Amino acid sequence: MRKGYWKFIFGIYIVLVINFVVVKFNGNINHTINTVQMNIMRRAEGGSNYNLIPFQTVRMYLTDLSFGVAFLNILGNIIPFIPMGFLIPMAFSSQRRMIKTMFTCFLLILSIECIQFFAYLGSFDVDDIILNTVSCFLGFLFFSAYSRIYKKV
Repeated sequence: MRKGYWKFIFGIYIVLVINFVVVKFNGNINHTINTVQMNIMRRAEGGSNYNLIPFQTVRMYLTDLSFGVAFLNILGNIIPFIPMGFLIPMAFSSQRRMIKTMFTCFLLILSIECIQFFAYLGSFDVDDIILNTVSCFLGFLFFSAYSRIYKKV
């Protein structure tokens, strides 16, 4: 497939990530507004919307996986970012080395976490960065397998 096609797919993917992961828009703008207002109030009352301790959130979730939100949060930090690790090297030939792809993924993920925090759309969590980056690595492994099979990449 042509590179322009992969860039188009990557663009659509980024729009979807921004919509569903960053803004968490589910078709109801009031839900998004309420999330922002709740986060503003929480911070005004001294609450924090960040976690800088690696594996703190993951450890909390793993202690009770029967808790549906915990399971969804872990999957929600893994599944959406697998395509990123695949699409970046497919769309941009300069990103075909693992270290370059992972660095680009890391920067995009870090940007997402910062946007969520500063726009009051969510929290900044180092665990999200870790899980998302591992997911990108899985996506890069898929890219590597794909490129070996189809050798035209």
